[in-house]
Amino acid sequence: MRILAHRHFRWMPGAISMLVLLALPAAAAAQPFSLAVLLEGDGTTGSSNGYLSIPNAAALDPTSAITIEAWITVNLPFANENCRSIVGKNWEQSYWVGVCGSGSTVELRSYINGESSIFTSGIVLSGPWVHVAVTSDGSTRSHYIDGELVGTQPETGPPATSTAALEIGGDVSWPYSLNGNINEVRLWNVARTEAEIRSTINVPVRTAQPGLVAVWPMFTPDDAVGSLNGTFAGDIPPVLGPPAESSCGTSGGQELCLQGHYLVQASFRLGAQGTPSTPATIVDAPNPGSGIFWFVNPDDWEIMAKVLNGCSINNQWWVFSAATTNVFYQLYVIDVQTWQQKIYFNYQGPPAPAVTDTSAFACPI
Repeated sequence: MRILAHRHFRWMPGAISMLVLLALPAAAAAQPFSLAVLLEGDGTTGSSNGYLSIPNAAALDPTSAITIEAWITVNLPFANENCRSIVGKNWEQSYWVGVCGSGSTVELRSYINGESSIFTSGIVLSGPWVHVAVTSDGSTRSHYIDGELVGTQPETGPPATSTAALEIGGDVSWPYSLNGNINEVRLWNVARTEAEIRSTINVPVRTAQPGLVAVWPMFTPDDAVGSLNGTFAGDIPPVLGPPAESSCGTSGGQELCLQGHYLVQASFRLGAQGTPSTPATIVDAPNPGSGIFWFVNPDDWEIMAKVLNGCSINNQWWVFSAATTNVFYQLYVIDVQTWQQKIYFNYQGPPAPAVTDTSAFACPI
């Protein structure tokens, strides 16, 4: 298991390339939140499995409702065992969230009331960061991928409890770790709504909130909002990677370089959840602070993105965007000097709202 920070991915025909980079300070506000834990589970019970273990506590056993959230990546296809643990507190008795499948996609699976409560719904693709969430209010189980509801089923009752430790990247009865990354794991004792999940999907949560039990950012074994701290288990090699880049170069093709060091990319999806996204192309109009993307037709412009220097105002870099579309898209903004990253979503259906993020990236101290 490695703790690392990820560079953005550059779009390539048929593949996504992701590089391991230098660690960022714990205080950096990024999404997927700076450092992440890289698990290298090979589908056996051997030493490749790594996980964060949190000792059993009453707060880890919500009794009426639950929400489990995490950012993950998966490297597919999985070898050997095809079901891998994201979060588990003994799936045979209590709750478990993981991914199962073979080939180039896997599905989100959950248990809330032990082994008889299996539910599988929602496709997770290999490569890019994906936000997963599972909620249960005792009557209905819901699965969300990147803030989109992907399936529900009737529940058999409130969440069951167990005396097992909570494991992130494992489970006492299913030790098979992801081959991929886990970041910003959150446990709630309420069933969050779709709107609530979307409201915090791309911001780090570092203060107490109603219903929030714990947040494990994963660059540390500690709970960011309380005292439910854990211990990393398994091999944790040192953080590796090349130095940050001073500039993102020149805008062109499918990448904007704004303000010299903010790389901006976009992708869109015309099909249902689980359909691979397509990279957007920039309109060839060089501009150091802003740029425009098109999706299908070069004469049909879709998203304008802008990065502003607000350091003298609130010590932050600002990200703004406006769009003339109602399709699902993701807008990626990466500071290549620190490798902090933000991902902004638009969901299929209503017109895309504007992004006015005046605290996107912290200015250097």
